[in-house]
Amino acid sequence: MRANAVEFGVPQRRVRVFVLGIRDEAPRRPEPTHSEEDGAGSGRLPAVTAGEALAAFADRRFYEPEEVVEGRWAKHLQTVPPGGNYKAHTAWAGHPRPTFETETRFWNFLLKLSPRLPSWTIAANPGPWIGPFHWDSRRLRTPELAALQGFPSGYVFMGGRRDRVRQIGNAVPPPLAQAMIESVVEGMCGRAVRQSRARRVTLCDA
Repeated sequence: MRANAVEFGVPQRRVRVFVLGIRDEAPRRPEPTHSEEDGAGSGRLPAVTAGEALAAFADRRFYEPEEVVEGRWAKHLQTVPPGGNYKAHTAWAGHPRPTFETETRFWNFLLKLSPRLPSWTIAANPGPWIGPFHWDSRRLRTPELAALQGFPSGYVFMGGRRDRVRQIGNAVPPPLAQAMIESVVEGMCGRAVRQSRARRVTLCDA
């Protein structure tokens, strides 16, 4: 099945394919709990935004030296609006002195988060100018990356910054993983309980 993390309470658009199965029958497809659609009448919760997820990490206590952006495109990044990318510096966007042409760079080049929207997919090995960047024109702090992946506050990652970014970017967002695992466990336990009734054994009580 195809699932988007943002529909399971993760403040990040991250689409992944899962193969769920148990012997003899298919597990229930997990039901999304959140939606980006306004007024859809789905009864779901609104999607969690990057602004909501990162609010707790704005304090200077979370500062990391690697978050400072320096180099060739640093000034360009500063003038990219939240939610925008390198196209802010093209004639297509009306820039008076364009640096780039549209569709000549990857879409996440100089890409910035919008605090009003969920994040784009977090990469495990981003290049120096590959976003998403913070709307304050800096790189995301590792606790912020973890929050955008849905990790609980205080979760510990080992190693230097590059190692931590790789661990976070390669991970399955925990709320999404939980939804998938619960679906399989529910199917397994339901069948186990049915099969055990003749033996008067209760399984999967937890």
